Amino acid sequence: MTWINRPLYAAAVLLVLFSPALGDPVFSLTQLWQLSVPSASPSLEALILQELRWPRTLVAVLGGAALGCAGCLLQRLTSNQLASPGLIGINQGAALGLVLLILSPLPLSPFLSFSAAFSGALLAMILVFTITRLGFGFLSPEGLLLCGALLGSLYGALTLALLLINQHALEQIRFWLAGSLAYVEPSQLGPLAVLVVVGLAFAFLLQRRLQLLELGSDVAHGLGTNPLLTLIQVMMVILLLTAAAVAVIGPILFLGLVVPHLAHHIWGDQLWRQLAGSAVLGALLLVAADTLVRMIPLGDQLPPSVPLAAVGVPCFIWLIMRRYGQES
Repeated sequence: MTWINRPLYAAAVLLVLFSPALGDPVFSLTQLWQLSVPSASPSLEALILQELRWPRTLVAVLGGAALGCAGCLLQRLTSNQLASPGLIGINQGAALGLVLLILSPLPLSPFLSFSAAFSGALLAMILVFTITRLGFGFLSPEGLLLCGALLGSLYGALTLALLLINQHALEQIRFWLAGSLAYVEPSQLGPLAVLVVVGLAFAFLLQRRLQLLELGSDVAHGLGTNPLLTLIQVMMVILLLTAAAVAVIGPILFLGLVVPHLAHHIWGDQLWRQLAGSAVLGALLLVAADTLVRMIPLGDQLPPSVPLAAVGVPCFIWLIMRRYGQES
């Protein structure tokens, strides 16, 4: 389906460029470009674009690309089409880590936010892989999904319990927990961009080793690749991309599940193409979902995770039916 590549890239670029004009208020294209230029005394409309719309759109691009690539890497690493950071508890672990930071006396800086999210995601990944290996065998697809769902529910319950104890903290981050971009701050854009670019760079650097690992540990070792080191490196990249995105946009569940399948369908099985496609589609879907909720009444009260879930849940059900229907 290479014929769709250029129109898809063009659609992604156009959506990112014109998305800030849509919402309440709506800006014409002339207003969009004139008001986006910084000035000494900006008007209210200029502030809406420069301080709210553009940071929100760019964060959606970075967060969507990060979650899409993290899902792609996780599915290829585990050889499990149903794996995604949101469905095996990694997103929820990152969210729990960040909530613990918010409840602590430490300041809520971008570095500490990412560190807390990364630590929570790391602990969640270690637990789910360890329990899966002990109970079902290493990287068992069914075991990974079951243990991840159970641990994700546990992390979610702990997060909710902690926030119910502190109502002020719940009021502060309730939109973030729902996966909303309504309160993204411009100061978050720089650190997120650095972390996502670094994560994507390492993802592409490791893609050849991961493809060798997919052939089997013995084959990979025979071709000069350390299987254990490659496994750890890919897991660290998954954690980096997931923690960076969750620390800013919250635990959006289904983006890392749906996007790799779409990328595989469009760009094929070659890993570097699937990674690039996952980044483009992840950014495109999150920007589109966020633009959609801005255009409807009470849009800022509705997070983009809602339309993404409306797409993700049927896709998840279809994947399960296809997987186990073929086995039966």
